[in-house]
Amino acid sequence: MTSQKIYIGASVLAALQLVGNVAVGAEQDFARDTPRRAVESTNFSLGLIASDSDTKDSTSNGTFGLNGVATLPIGEWFGASLAGNYSRTTARTSDVLLDVASQGGSRPSCRFNNYDAAATVFARRPTLGKISASYGQGELSSDCGDESVFVSTGDDSLGTDYYRVAAEAYLWDFTVGAVHTSTELEDGPKLESDIFNASWYPLDSVRVTLSGGDLYEQDTYGIEIEHQPEFMGNSLGVALGYSVVDREQEIGTISFSVVYHFGAKIELKTRDRQYR
Repeated sequence: MTSQKIYIGASVLAALQLVGNVAVGAEQDFARDTPRRAVESTNFSLGLIASDSDTKDSTSNGTFGLNGVATLPIGEWFGASLAGNYSRTTARTSDVLLDVASQGGSRPSCRFNNYDAAATVFARRPTLGKISASYGQGELSSDCGDESVFVSTGDDSLGTDYYRVAAEAYLWDFTVGAVHTSTELEDGPKLESDIFNASWYPLDSVRVTLSGGDLYEQDTYGIEIEHQPEFMGNSLGVALGYSVVDREQEIGTISFSVVYHFGAKIELKTRDRQYR
């Protein structure tokens, strides 16, 4: 009888130990599969951007540029990113630049170089959403000769400062958000914009975004589709968008971008909510 009790006791202890090991393993798997940080790991991206804007009853404007972003974690709840951009635009300039030689007449077209850099800090829970604040500086310079000047500065360059706050919420396969931007032009007015957007992930590698709002006192709306193909190693993203600024002379813009992500090779939905 005693030996039988000893056998039963040993069996119960073995079973409890097995259950305990399974429970610990399940807990570790859950902790590993459940995102807990604002940024899972430091990552970088480098992209090419091209766009073409067509102004009603006027000529079109073309832009080509490069941009880079580095994103890093700051503890469990916070993250930060640094971004830099360069673009060159061939644009219609009748509302911006004056040709001094022609006594106030406007030039039909001109090239601009745009440089800007921004720093962003944010708090995020990958299962809930994200709030962020950014500060950036930029410089826009014209390449139209010494006789052309910006109206506000009186020379061929224009500095900008901008502040941006944003918030977004993650709702299953949907993300909704809003962005407020305040831009101060050198020796010029302050411009305000409010943009609202809603995104849907029909697949974890595809995002469709609708946006609309007030862009510097002009109504604007647009759509963008981004895809991160699995056969490209979940590192290359391609985006195509179209937006309209509704003003007296309506402006429609087609944009295209290609971005390469260095670091973790993960699907687009995961990248948006845990890495950038």
